[in-house]
Amino acid sequence: MRRSKVTILVIIFFLAGILLDRAFLYYEMGEKNKVLLKEQESIKENYKELIKQFEMVEKELELRMLEDSIINDTTYIEDSTIIN
Repeated sequence: MRRSKVTILVIIFFLAGILLDRAFLYYEMGEKNKVLLKEQESIKENYKELIKQFEMVEKELELRMLEDSIINDTTYIEDSTIIN
């Protein structure tokens, strides 16, 4: 009877050790995931900022193209007026 109790206790402690090891492993993985999520949010914010800057540059480029078009049209009208 004593031997079987010792064997059962050894098995129980072995299984408890495995469960404890798994618990620490999952905890560490959870902490790493939290850090990765924070980094991902930071990268996401950086991309949003870059997209905003790109949109601003794109609008400015469209405005300059419009201004150039107006200047070219005005120059063409002035040239044609001088010729006539």
